[in-house]
Amino acid sequence: MRTITGYTLFVLLLAAFHVNAQPTPGKEKLVLTLPAEYRWKDKTIPKDTKGIRGMSYTVRGKNAQLAPVKTVTTTTIDKRYYPMKAEGSPAEKLEFEKAGCPGATLDVIDKKTVDGRTAILYAIKDTKSADGDCGTTVLLTYVAEGPTALHTVEVAIPTAHFTQELYQLWCDVLLQSRIE
Repeated sequence: MRTITGYTLFVLLLAAFHVNAQPTPGKEKLVLTLPAEYRWKDKTIPKDTKGIRGMSYTVRGKNAQLAPVKTVTTTTIDKRYYPMKAEGSPAEKLEFEKAGCPGATLDVIDKKTVDGRTAILYAIKDTKSADGDCGTTVLLTYVAEGPTALHTVEVAIPTAHFTQELYQLWCDVLLQSRIE
């Protein structure tokens, strides 16, 4: 009887202290599988606060000039410091882009909600790059809520290189990303 009581107590304690496997706050990241035809170099983007982390992936090597997409930028914002949601992100980004390019348009490509966390893939067309004019870039953005952070990935595709195949390739890359 004493052994059964001991086992029962042990099982109850395990059940009471059961913890779901979630990333530790500040350690969560979005993992991308970038196109293999180019060599990608990652670089940490310095931020003012530890609650926001940024990473830039840039094409390197002898074929770097031929790549239609030169840079992919990821940002992770810890929810404990900045409790943000993905839901309003496309409209806010469109308003920001419209300030510089009034003709910019929003196209929501994919939206999913799983376990109360939302992921949205959207494109803002007829915008500009850092050194270009309005209408020279399509900004493809993926926003995903993780357990402890909000993740954003931005891909700027120059309009001169824009094709439906390239667009679909980057949509697939972003939708296949995962949070660890």
